[in-house]
Amino acid sequence: MAELERDPKTIAAMLLKATSLSDEKVFTELAAAKYTTIDYYRMACHLLFECKRCGNCCTTGDPIRLRPEDAAALARHQKIPLNKALKKYTIPDPDKPGVLDFKHIKPCKFYDPAARGCKLYSARPWSCRIFPFLGIYESEDRVKVNESCPGSVETMKALTAALEEARRDQLTPAYSYEEIRAAKAALRSALKNI
Repeated sequence: MAELERDPKTIAAMLLKATSLSDEKVFTELAAAKYTTIDYYRMACHLLFECKRCGNCCTTGDPIRLRPEDAAALARHQKIPLNKALKKYTIPDPDKPGVLDFKHIKPCKFYDPAARGCKLYSARPWSCRIFPFLGIYESEDRVKVNESCPGSVETMKALTAALEEARRDQLTPAYSYEEIRAAKAALRSALKNI
């Protein structure tokens, strides 16, 4: 992402535009995904987030869930057949029928403590890609800051300060429909670029 797009003030201004109208009023196409205000805040956080490579998520994450395409990517990355990857690395999630979890967690089998990073970063599961803001369960009404993640804490401080400044600068904002739609699309790009 370009440096300007990672600027907290730019992201805050986009967020204010994107949340000024609901998705239902902007995306009238039937197949268009509809997101909440909180979803847009999470997208903004994700755009600003910079991993500090502390390893907390890799050493404390439980469970690490896998979608079918995650399992397939893991198999390709390991250069083994899918059925072997499933048997070697996954178990059924006891709480979510049809969902798989990594077998070896705390720390994740693929975490390299010496390099402070993931051994399969390019093929890491979706749940790892969307950490720490987009994959929050049981917090539908707010953005949850993961206190054990220094990048999460730093991101929230930066976005909060930028939002306060943007609100002061735009006392009576009047956004055009096109500006709102463009801001929503820009924030949604966070989901495509994960």
